[in-house]
Amino acid sequence: MTPALRAPATSMIGIVVTIAGLHLVGWGLPVVAILMGKDGLLVLGLAVAAYALGVRHAFDADHIAAIDNATRKLSAPGVRAHSVGFWFSLGHSTVVVGTVILLAAGVHFLVAVIEDDSSPIRTAAGLWGLSISVLFVLAFGIVNLHSLVRLVKRHKAAGSAEAESPARGPIGPMFRLFRPVANLVDRPGRMYPLGLLFGLGFDTAATIGLFITTGLASFQVSWALALALPLLFTAGMSLFDTLDGAFMSRLYRWAAQHAGRNVRYNLVVTSLSVASALLVAAVGLSEILSQATAANLALPIDTTYFGFVVVGAFIVVAAVAVLTARRPVGEAPAGSLVEGEPASPG
Repeated sequence: MTPALRAPATSMIGIVVTIAGLHLVGWGLPVVAILMGKDGLLVLGLAVAAYALGVRHAFDADHIAAIDNATRKLSAPGVRAHSVGFWFSLGHSTVVVGTVILLAAGVHFLVAVIEDDSSPIRTAAGLWGLSISVLFVLAFGIVNLHSLVRLVKRHKAAGSAEAESPARGPIGPMFRLFRPVANLVDRPGRMYPLGLLFGLGFDTAATIGLFITTGLASFQVSWALALALPLLFTAGMSLFDTLDGAFMSRLYRWAAQHAGRNVRYNLVVTSLSVASALLVAAVGLSEILSQATAANLALPIDTTYFGFVVVGAFIVVAAVAVLTARRPVGEAPAGSLVEGEPASPG
């Protein structure tokens, strides 16, 4: 493995410690609330629900499409992209934690906004969040589509005279328009502000905020529980977003290491990433047009469980890859995800 692809030990340790700390503090605070005399069943029920919401949110279609495609885009030039999901989830959770802290501090203006789905602020924030997700997911998808076209051309030209020169994908207006947007994320840490922009859609913060307002209506909520709910949400989401990013980083790098069978896997995983991004962007764009024109232009596609489908498809690809990896291929190493760059062993 080249130094560029070697994961710094401090980086991995930092990620593990952060996620472990979120779980430790997140689950410790409900215990404190119970020791303070609060209803144990209600406290634990809200805590489990907050954690489950975080886990479920990690599998939202826009999360999966953004993390997978950003990981693919960063893996192409040889950047170690294992922490893409971690930074994205932290940025997304910042809005949630900040909102709930303000709610617990008694900012009554936010309570009214949280409880009213049709408020102008909720509507505008929802449109903002959807627009940001469509913009970046589409940008990643277009850039990865360009790479996919080059991979297909190189695969077809393998063994011919054309293989001596790098295959080039079409550089059309869409690619020129969206490449600068995708290039804003040039390293995993840049996913933090992107996650923050996603979170400003406010739907996630509103969902977890409802637990605070529900708790206030049911009993005198403690500061420990008020702080535990967003932390548990963050813990669940960050764990599975991080696992998704790390898994996809390993899969993309493996698919780019050797010729023959792995070239086909490279085409498969890249195609899945591009297809998921373009579908999520299309559905999101149709929803934006519906809200902007007051007409029913939304595509009849339910993406509620789309994230689970995409993750399942990648797991199947990885399983097949593992089962066939030890079969002799008898072919020489090929290039990496980007033409002209050598593959990295290991």
